[in-house]
Amino acid sequence: MTTRPSYRQRLLAVGTFTTLLLYSLGCGSTQTARTEKTSTDSLTVSQAPVSADSLCFREILSRDTTTLQLVLAGDRASGQIEINPYEKDRARGSFTGTRSGNTITADWQRSGEGMTETYALTLTLSGDSISWGEGERIEHQGKWTLKQPGGTYRYRLAKTPCR
Repeated sequence: MTTRPSYRQRLLAVGTFTTLLLYSLGCGSTQTARTEKTSTDSLTVSQAPVSADSLCFREILSRDTTTLQLVLAGDRASGQIEINPYEKDRARGSFTGTRSGNTITADWQRSGEGMTETYALTLTLSGDSISWGEGERIEHQGKWTLKQPGGTYRYRLAKTPCR
C-alpha cells in the first residue's frame, strides 16, 4: 500500500528538483570549470583537489527519451536521470554513489507519479555508452531493488555533448 506524500515532502521534492534542474542546465564546460574552482577553493589544506568529469548520455526510442548526466570525481559518482516516456508518467531524480572501474553503484532518488523513493542502481560504463537494468522491484531496507539481478530490461544510453 502506498501513502500520499505530505505537503512538506512534496515541497522538498519540488525544491530538490528545481536545484537539480538548475545544476543540469549548466552541464557544459564553463559550469564544470566554475564548479571545480569553487570546490578547490573550499578544500582544506590537508585535502588534495579532485577533478570532476561531467558526461551526458541520451537514448531516444520512438517518442520516449531518457537522459542521464554523470559527474565523476575520483571514486565518487553523482548525477541526474530523467525518463520521459511519451504520454506516460515520467520519472526523474538525482543519484549518488561510488565508482569501481566501469561499474557505478548508486542510490537514485526517483520522483514520479507524485512520490519520491530510493532506487538501488548499478550503472555500467562501456565505451561511449552507459547502461543499467530495470524490471520488477521489491522494497528492501528502505530501497527499491531489482527482484531479478540485472533486471528484465536494460537501458542503454549513448554519450552526447552536455548542453
